[in-house]
Amino acid sequence: MGQNLNPDVPRRAAAGTLEAQAGQLTLFCLPHAGGNAGRFAAWSSWLPGWARVVPVDLPGHGRRLREPRLTQWQPLVADITAAISEQAVGAYAVFGHSLGALVGYEVCRAMEDRGMPAALLVTAARNGPSARASHAPIHNLPEDQFLSSIERLGGTPASVLGYPDLVRVFLPVLRADMRLAEMYLRPPRPPLSCPIATFGGRRDKMTDEAGLLAWEHETIGGFEFTYVDGGHFFLEEPEFTRRLAARLARLPGWDSCRGRSGGQ
Repeated sequence: MGQNLNPDVPRRAAAGTLEAQAGQLTLFCLPHAGGNAGRFAAWSSWLPGWARVVPVDLPGHGRRLREPRLTQWQPLVADITAAISEQAVGAYAVFGHSLGALVGYEVCRAMEDRGMPAALLVTAARNGPSARASHAPIHNLPEDQFLSSIERLGGTPASVLGYPDLVRVFLPVLRADMRLAEMYLRPPRPPLSCPIATFGGRRDKMTDEAGLLAWEHETIGGFEFTYVDGGHFFLEEPEFTRRLAARLARLPGWDSCRGRSGGQ
């Protein structure tokens, strides 16, 4: 049994079918390396009113801080897939930022294998699974070099780096997450059936255009790529919020809901 991401979301029916929640799309949101999913709760204020936001923390992060961190891809994907499959009521989409984009991709693959495909995978600030990394690995560098590299790449919010005591607490989690991201190898597999929408920051030093466009090879369901203002942490930029809301509103079956309250 996975984590109960949102106690207000009905669980699966006993017979294994999903209790559909009419007129609502669930958006599962996965955070960046070292991050927690709590920030996504505020997205309900600007997403379409029919989009239900469900933040998803990795083990050892955020609301799951007391749980052991998972440092290997297979158990991590199994954990998050179990959680999402229990909460995927009706139509759903997956959003992932940076490391969360890779986790989201792997979860969408696992969900398709369960016969529960997503309506959309949205990836942000991360090169595609098959693309070369835009920078040399840094997760195994000595502490000072690791922190300076993170700061140079813009891979950690300034609000964290400005507090040394917070950095010391944050460092083991960030290093472990960076190792996951940097050691990831895409297994041989066919592309996803669901569409993919990829967002990149124009000033993001942790991605490049060729790497972002590599997401196109991961789907047969349609691909869109959008550059927006900002660096690695562009999720609060008005251009991004506007474009993500518009992309969700163009999903088949939801385009007629675009004029409802909360749409942009």
